[in-house]
Amino acid sequence: MEKKLLSAEDVANQIGCSVQHIYQMARKNKITHYRLGNYIKFPLNIIDEILKKSTSRENEV
Repeated sequence: MEKKLLSAEDVANQIGCSVQHIYQMARKNKITHYRLGNYIKFPLNIIDEILKKSTSRENEV
């Protein structure tokens, strides 16, 4: 079973934010990520995870 991993650029493009924001979230361990040598990769379901977190924050207001 092959697991699809995305780059920070892919994730940023999908959710409409900056690449730096994605790296910042990973650095603070706010989103699931994998370090592969010098690379940081994100599982395919990370987009759903980010959108759920942002939606739940909007509902708290």
